[in-house]
Amino acid sequence: MPVEVAVPRQVAERLNVASVQRRWYPFEADVIDWSVPLDGSWAYVAAGHSIFSASGVLDRLAPEDRSFVERWEVTQTMRNVAHGEHLLNQGILALLWHVDPYDPSFRYLLHEVAEECQHMAMFNHWVRLNADIATRDMGEEQWAKTMAAFTMDLAVRLPEAFWVNVLLFEFVGDEANQATRSNPVGDDGRPLHPILVQMGVAHTSEEGRHIAYARRWLEEGMARLGDDEVAEVQRLAELGAGMVVERRQFLPVRYSRQLAPYLSKEEFEAARQATPASKALLRQLRKLLAFFEEHRVVRAETVRHWEDAGAFE
Repeated sequence: MPVEVAVPRQVAERLNVASVQRRWYPFEADVIDWSVPLDGSWAYVAAGHSIFSASGVLDRLAPEDRSFVERWEVTQTMRNVAHGEHLLNQGILALLWHVDPYDPSFRYLLHEVAEECQHMAMFNHWVRLNADIATRDMGEEQWAKTMAAFTMDLAVRLPEAFWVNVLLFEFVGDEANQATRSNPVGDDGRPLHPILVQMGVAHTSEEGRHIAYARRWLEEGMARLGDDEVAEVQRLAELGAGMVVERRQFLPVRYSRQLAPYLSKEEFEAARQATPASKALLRQLRKLLAFFEEHRVVRAETVRHWEDAGAFE
């Protein structure tokens, strides 16, 4: 079944040109210098963006131990975010079987897959460099195949819902990566590790194109959907946004025995629930929800309900 591309051809062509002219290949020395040692002299999470920010839990630790805990946090997050990039690529590749190969969007989507693969490789390289951080056995064999099948089906059956999920995923990473660029210091005032700053630049520079494409698809595509299709998009969008707004599903979500020498599981859970990073994330989400509401992606009454409950304060 052919999928009618909602993004105007001239928009896709502009994004094609941008992808050709500037790609941030993470293994070129002028993009990321991977040789900087991963030691205890650096901060590893931007100020105000750690799950431990404002908790006081890390203030009692020696600088080297604090660096380890922050490095644990960012490594877990990168490992998990790479899974999201993987699922995004599977959806796009499924969509490409049904898109006119002469439409400029076909080529652009190939660029996006290539860039997301670079991001996956970049995140994976960080994880591999931090081999002392245990990131295995996260249960992928239980959920990955099911999520992949759902994502591929959704991308073809209801592309607007797929691009909603892309935006919900991308805004989280974009907000955190922008912080590494705008304020490259940690909560204790130490400079953020240079590799993380360079990764943030590379990631946000390319994700800007991906976000622009997804937004334009929704701007054009939602207007042509029938009532039943709009209702399904809204159901899935509100479910995804609700994971952040109501359930406070912020990364990383699982305690590790590697943290035991530094803090308890109870302290970990309490810090996750109270971190100011969640407020920054929710404020960013509110901006995205305003766009969603304008284009019927979410219902106005759902957003009002969240606002009345003080979710974005």
